[in-house]
Amino acid sequence: MSVGCGVSTIDVRHDGLGRFRRICGAERADAQRQLWDRQWKRRQALERKFAGGELLIALKKAQADEMSEEAGREIGSLTSILFQALGSSATIDWSQLTEQKEFPEPPPTAPVPPQIEREPRQKDFRPAPPRSLIELLNASGRRQQREAAIKAFDSAHEGWEYTVRWKSQQHDKAIKAHRAAHSEWDARKSAFHSTQAKANARLESLRRLYAEKDKEAVAGYCDLVLLSVPRPEGFPKFWQIGFSAATGVSVDYNLPSTDQIPSVKAVKYWASRNAFETVVLSEAEREQLYGEAVHQTCLAVLHRLFAADCADALRSITFNGWANVIDTANGRPSRACIMSVQTTKPVFQQIDLSSVDPRACFKALNGTTSAKLAAMSAPPPRAG
Repeated sequence: MSVGCGVSTIDVRHDGLGRFRRICGAERADAQRQLWDRQWKRRQALERKFAGGELLIALKKAQADEMSEEAGREIGSLTSILFQALGSSATIDWSQLTEQKEFPEPPPTAPVPPQIEREPRQKDFRPAPPRSLIELLNASGRRQQREAAIKAFDSAHEGWEYTVRWKSQQHDKAIKAHRAAHSEWDARKSAFHSTQAKANARLESLRRLYAEKDKEAVAGYCDLVLLSVPRPEGFPKFWQIGFSAATGVSVDYNLPSTDQIPSVKAVKYWASRNAFETVVLSEAEREQLYGEAVHQTCLAVLHRLFAADCADALRSITFNGWANVIDTANGRPSRACIMSVQTTKPVFQQIDLSSVDPRACFKALNGTTSAKLAAMSAPPPRAG
């Protein structure tokens, strides 16, 4: 039994629009950036074209268009799950999964040797030559000048020696600290590469054992495959996998509940009333959208697993879709299997998924669902 999880999240922000979202997956993050960039350019164009009250109205209309665009994008993501699954390779690229990154932390910077001023010399403190005959003949004054010069030299040299000793001591301390920091850095670097090597060894073991159709390795391989199944933003990212050489793979896959389906279809701005109007999906439209999303998710999972099975380890797959539901008998929250299907690899690979109606295809595979998915009266899950 293995449990899968989702891809990493990326923080996307746009300073001009003042927008921020945390998004799963690099492709979705790039699409969000591009959408916000287009919206920002439209706003800038409006600001160049209009002024005053006309600008305010134009910006509000643009805001309504942007909200409609994002609502349409959310709805579109629910109806294109299977298309996205078919649009990219399902085969695992082991070379891409192998950890080959360099240790990201730079080594500690070595301390710079101290800058030592030139050592004072006695000639730097010699008295100035006499400027007159009187100064030349004033032996007492000349003696005092020489004594003062000697004292000044001794004081300067003593200060220089103290500075040299202090800077040398500080440099020695810095060298010791650098050696200790470098030793700790070396340990972290070694631990990083050790962890990397162990991960790569586990990955290589998984690849080899999967090719040998080892039970645990097949389940682990299916985990890797399911990480690439397209999921709209906010959909669950968890599943459980079981494998038996006799019966194949069983996948208990978390599906969204109906409250995760968007309710907004479009947004309009009425300048005459200075008001925004939200156009919502009807209950029937949301039920249709929910059914489309879960049926496409099921077929996307089956497609990815069979298509990625280069070792031909998967004879059949049993898909059980689970969701958080409200028990219609007592009104309490519960968890139930809302759809279930079992199919073999030869049967499934005969289907042209690019042309099918997801619901009809699921039904043709003898799949079962709740009589009314939105009501969540659950069918019994199938045994793998």
